Amino acid sequence: MRRYLIPASALVGGLQLALLNPVIALLLSALFGADPGQVGLVLAIMNASGFLAALVIPAWADRRRDYAGPMILCAALTLATVLSLAATTSLTVAGIVLVVLAGPAGVWSGMLFALQRSEGSSSEQVVRTRAVFSVAWVAGPPLATGVMTGFGDRAVLLLIAAVALGSLALSVAIRRSVLRAAARTDPAEGEDARGRADGTGTGRAHGRAGDADDGAAAPRRPARRLELVVVVLAITALQAGNAGSVTAMPLLVTEHLRLATVWAGVALGVCAALEAPALLLLGRLTRTIRPTTLLAAGALLAALYYALVPLMASPAALVALQIPNALGIAALTGVGLAWMQEAIDRPGLASGVYLNSRRAGAILTGPLLALAALGASGYGLTFWAFALLAALAALAIRLVGGREEAPSAR
Repeated sequence: MRRYLIPASALVGGLQLALLNPVIALLLSALFGADPGQVGLVLAIMNASGFLAALVIPAWADRRRDYAGPMILCAALTLATVLSLAATTSLTVAGIVLVVLAGPAGVWSGMLFALQRSEGSSSEQVVRTRAVFSVAWVAGPPLATGVMTGFGDRAVLLLIAAVALGSLALSVAIRRSVLRAAARTDPAEGEDARGRADGTGTGRAHGRAGDADDGAAAPRRPARRLELVVVVLAITALQAGNAGSVTAMPLLVTEHLRLATVWAGVALGVCAALEAPALLLLGRLTRTIRPTTLLAAGALLAALYYALVPLMASPAALVALQIPNALGIAALTGVGLAWMQEAIDRPGLASGVYLNSRRAGAILTGPLLALAALGASGYGLTFWAFALLAALAALAIRLVGGREEAPSAR
């Protein structure tokens, strides 16, 4: 059963996040009467809490060399979040719950990828697991909104609680699998791993879980400091474009392209559906092509998409452009994460830095979205700014990553 635990956990845990994250603002407004300013304040503080947690929890996990334990903690925090929201009618209490519980709970996905890398998974295996997350995100938002429409806003909290309970159970199963594998490898190490579970171990060893059927990862090549800084900044810039383009898509479609609002939803849905196969394709390419080359190519495709989409006032063109968009997103979310795990020799820290690049990128979207007010081009100007940012990111990644060895040469 161990070979199925990682993908099953990715699917259930990804669904848990895909159900909760898109509806938080809606729930604050519908259930607790929050106005837009209050929603923005709560979300800002919650994201700050998540940013800090993505530094603290991975560091703790790296010290103990234990990533399944934090997965259990984060899954339990998600369950506690939705049960607490379901039980209260106070906006103040809801805000505290989201900041104290939901913010740190978001680190769960990073711990799953850290566990995978610590077990010796290759870049392709990590990207494949990220593809499972994409499948969950295709299903999550429409399922959440459908439940809210059919059964009321509070009903979605019970659905998320059930999914979170499944995620918690899978995290516990992964932890037990790690302990059993460690015990089979070395009884002393198994005893030490059990000690980590109750806080008495020294954290010397870990076992294998999830991808036991696949090959081991290539030897890690920690990045040079300049390369690490430049590529992390480039990834952050790409995260800004990705987050901003999703936010601005409905406005670009209606105000700039003069198309019906439904085409914004169609475009985003097509992109989400294409993301999983794009991730699987890029995962296979990591066998023979440098991660930085793939990441730079993805950034160029993203730049192409951002540059062209404001010029294509046609539903067919809008949908067709989701192909380079999906490939660009797959490079960012899959290859970018895999590169980070190779470049930073601590799996938890690598995942934490990647999670925080996404949060920092989301913060950068504010000024970029504000560019729409500067001229007649409106949100077209915003997308062209995203294109420039992505092109500069591609150039920076190519310049500092050009000397990296191809996987076949390692």
